[in-house]
Amino acid sequence: MITPSEQRRAPRKQVTSPMPVTDVMHDRVIGQLGNLSVGGLLLIGPGAPTPGLVRQVSFALPDGERTHRVTLGIQEQWHEPAATAGQFWSGYRIVAASDDDLRRIDEWVGPQPD
Repeated sequence: MITPSEQRRAPRKQVTSPMPVTDVMHDRVIGQLGNLSVGGLLLIGPGAPTPGLVRQVSFALPDGERTHRVTLGIQEQWHEPAATAGQFWSGYRIVAASDDDLRRIDEWVGPQPD
């Protein structure tokens, strides 16, 4: 299993307010966004995902006074149980995204302090 520290290649921004993530194919919320980068995301949700699982997901990314709906193809890289029973942290890499969505993610993440 690949650990979170082995996958960190791009700056990530921690999510500070609830950001539900929806599985587009099944039209259901699969968890909450934990952090985000142009290369991947951290999700907390119920149940362990299938290793290597590929999903199409969407979520509302804050953009000033409005939000922008981002739709991504993601692939599970690792998962581990969270402190709450039945919940799992899962790391995903982004495998498909529009240029506009990647630009908006990059702008939202912004420069990170060293």
